[in-house]
Amino acid sequence: MTNLEKSLNKKGRRANSVAVIGAIFGDEGKGRITDELTSYFLKKYKKVVVYRDNGGSNAGHTISMNGKKIGLHQIGSGILHKGCTVVLGKGMVIHPIDLINEIEEVKTVFELKELPARLMVDEMATLNLDTHRAFELALKNREQSALGSQAATGRGMAPSYADILYRVPVRVRDLMNRNWRKIIGEHYDLYNDWISGMGMKCSQIQVKRFGGKDVKIGSKEKFLDNLEKSRNILKDYVYPMYEYIKKEWNSSIPFIFEKAQAVGLDYRWGVYPDVSVSNCCLDGITYATEGVVNANDISARFGVIKSTYTSSVGKRQIPTFMEEKYATILRDDANEYGTTTGRPRDIAYLDLEMLKYFCRVGGIEELVFTHMDIIYKRDVKICIGYTKNNNKSYYRPDQEHLNNVKPVYKRMKYWNKEELKNAEKYSNVKKEVKDYIDFVSNKSNTIPVMLTFGPDRDDSLLI
Repeated sequence: MTNLEKSLNKKGRRANSVAVIGAIFGDEGKGRITDELTSYFLKKYKKVVVYRDNGGSNAGHTISMNGKKIGLHQIGSGILHKGCTVVLGKGMVIHPIDLINEIEEVKTVFELKELPARLMVDEMATLNLDTHRAFELALKNREQSALGSQAATGRGMAPSYADILYRVPVRVRDLMNRNWRKIIGEHYDLYNDWISGMGMKCSQIQVKRFGGKDVKIGSKEKFLDNLEKSRNILKDYVYPMYEYIKKEWNSSIPFIFEKAQAVGLDYRWGVYPDVSVSNCCLDGITYATEGVVNANDISARFGVIKSTYTSSVGKRQIPTFMEEKYATILRDDANEYGTTTGRPRDIAYLDLEMLKYFCRVGGIEELVFTHMDIIYKRDVKICIGYTKNNNKSYYRPDQEHLNNVKPVYKRMKYWNKEELKNAEKYSNVKKEVKDYIDFVSNKSNTIPVMLTFGPDRDDSLLI
């Protein structure tokens, strides 16, 4: 029995349930792993549920099929599998216009008349609208802003989630209400007032839509008219999800919980300002499902990492930043540019002190090693700890602390990526690969379950 099979059937937990979590700073390949797990389950079961519980259009995950690929944002990664039900849960924030455009893009790229999977949107999910994006831009452009909004993607995520705390959220259910123009219109008025208070006009602000298109928000009537078309299409996908999730969770149907972003971006565990605004850890699943699923009952908790390096976007200063002569080569070889923003990512050596911390606070018990083909003919350099003032130190999510630590490195033997690609099963891989995976897993108190060595669906091995 493989480690993967063991992880899915732990005693006292709900069998065939797995959470796929970004273990460091995101962009590790969670979508790809979710897609593969969906395929794995559908070989044994007629149905599988893929549940997205956080984030929204700021997420970016690439999936491929038959030589074609697409960067998804709000839609879960099981969308190309017949027999899969993709749920966009309560913990997400949904941009309805972008979602409809994304659905059409999937159909166009893969030449489909209908989506292979069933798509269900929780009526309790919070809306992410152009008003939120305008407000985020207003904050960013405000002279000498104390709030800054430096880490924002331009997708209006923080204002959407803040609405919940301000007790003024508009939900997907409100958009489906017969009085929706009144409800959403009042939301527009509120944001117009806030933006006016910063010396800007809401109607004149241009925001980014799916695909990078710039759109002027316009008057309240124009704003509502723009929503109406997507509302009429979206209503076919919107459901009250509580009873559905309860029924399926109490059955034997496999569940995959696909997290967005990563533990190192969680607003509780990340380094400001480079944090996201949703719950990126295991425990967020409990909230999104309204307690139907207790995250502690999920059998497998997969953390996904890039095997030989780490990438990052933002102002954070990582103690293990790679020398630029190596980082430049790796960035292009691994296409280290953001799926959503296109921003070039900073490149660092894998940091086991950081990884161990994120696994502990994020609820991660297993590791998936992606990008095993990003390897060069030189020993692999990894951080195994820190010193501070010549004393042993530790990781904590505080930039001031991290500025004063020095990484301690270990070098491990590199492997031949072509031999790895031809191994066919894990027992055939070379000692250098196994030694590396075992070392990283032991240091992070996790168990390895899978590795990948290329972008295609079958470029992987179960451990």
